[in-house]
Amino acid sequence: MPFPSIVTLRRVAVVAVVSAVTAAHADDAARLSTRAELVMGTVARIAIAEGATNDAFEAGFAALRRVDAGMSLYRPESALVRVNAHAAARAERVDDELLALLARAAELSVLTDGAFDVTILPLLRAWGAYPGLDHVAAGRADAVGWRGLRVDRAAKTVAFGREGMGIDLGGIAKGFALDRARAALAAAGARRATIDLGGNLAFLGDGPDGAWRIAVRDPESESGTLGVLALATGDTVSTSGNYARDFAAEGWRVPSHIYDPRTGTPVRGDLAVTVWTSDATTADALSTALLVLGPDASAAVLARFPDVGVLFVDGRTPDRRLTLAGRAPLGFAPSADARLVTASANPTESR
Repeated sequence: MPFPSIVTLRRVAVVAVVSAVTAAHADDAARLSTRAELVMGTVARIAIAEGATNDAFEAGFAALRRVDAGMSLYRPESALVRVNAHAAARAERVDDELLALLARAAELSVLTDGAFDVTILPLLRAWGAYPGLDHVAAGRADAVGWRGLRVDRAAKTVAFGREGMGIDLGGIAKGFALDRARAALAAAGARRATIDLGGNLAFLGDGPDGAWRIAVRDPESESGTLGVLALATGDTVSTSGNYARDFAAEGWRVPSHIYDPRTGTPVRGDLAVTVWTSDATTADALSTALLVLGPDASAAVLARFPDVGVLFVDGRTPDRRLTLAGRAPLGFAPSADARLVTASANPTESR
């Protein structure tokens, strides 16, 4: 069955994007089987065009719920809260999923030269994150540092190298959940599907006419579109940016919810990043890391990820300058008010 041909992205919450699936034709939408559920602090939508069964939907949502149960800071009983409470004093045993995610997070910290770092929790707390969560310790901002995260795969334990450390998985858990849910859908017999987890997207099977088309909205406009990306079978998408938030109401001391873990400073608010790759965990983490690095400092990191493509949206210029880097999409059609600068992972120059 055909899928809608365009998925629209817009970041509106902490490391989350709200996306809407818009059918190219009314009969396309009628043939979709779609279900939604509140999970991981957002609305998750699974749309299946081929292989839709109750078992498939339940398998997909169960995978999302399982990640939420173990990795949320908002659940006092979660394994992540337990790790943060005890891992400085002793090696804390964890389940296979949390172990796998933390091991991957440590690898991504190395590969991004520390621009991605799940030990950023104390820094976020210092800037105002998680007000009212008494079970989330403040920690020490000077204790941030991925080198202090000790993941022992053989013993299945996690430990901290110093007091005051803490883990926040907000920049990677949704991607990890998407990977788990997509695998669960496929195992349950789904052959073509989209999973939208608050705007982080994963695709299963072929898109319409051989491509999944992603309309990327202007982060500073309710209705403006920057362009349309055409992505390959098996791609996933994640977007990061500091916009469309009420920062003061959320407790932030400055208008930013993304910070450079290496310097402790806020990330600029006029830049947005959309990342596509076959692995949603990687896409989620890199959308944060590349926002921290910015387009001019991302070339060395992108060279380590040949399967990753990225679209930078630079709001400092009136014409909404766009920069494509890394793996090229199948196609990109910029809007009239956006200027495509380059399509290379090498250092960029305006044309």
